[in-house]
Amino acid sequence: MPTRTGEQSMGKLSHGIKEFLAEERLAYVATSSREGVPNVVPKGSLGVLDDDHLVFADLYSQKTRRNIEENPHVSVAVVNPAAYEGYQFKGTAQIVDSGPALERAIENVASIQVDPAKVKYAVVITVEEVYDLAPGPTSGKRIA
Repeated sequence: MPTRTGEQSMGKLSHGIKEFLAEERLAYVATSSREGVPNVVPKGSLGVLDDDHLVFADLYSQKTRRNIEENPHVSVAVVNPAAYEGYQFKGTAQIVDSGPALERAIENVASIQVDPAKVKYAVVITVEEVYDLAPGPTSGKRIA
């Protein structure tokens, strides 16, 4: 499937999308409770784990954790309003408290000047769908 920069990818996250996410760390993560009550929170530590997974450190959001434990379906939006570019990622989330995903989340937190010792766990998102959020004819279209 063609991607942001025209190259193919074996996973859901193309090289171009990974480059975008390396520059734009602020993400809006939407979860919902078992009853469907929505919750959206900003996360400044979003990063790419591999071609199919995103990761972020969850420092303070007990509601986010509780929602993921009850209902793992999540949506993540990342935008650069100045460049009129953005993506929405839909998938399933899992809480992890050890291993490479937690280490990556800690690295991401350290890069934004937050004390890594505050990280108690990470959230790994298996990306199942990617949508273009840029204005224009492809806005809202599924691209992966």
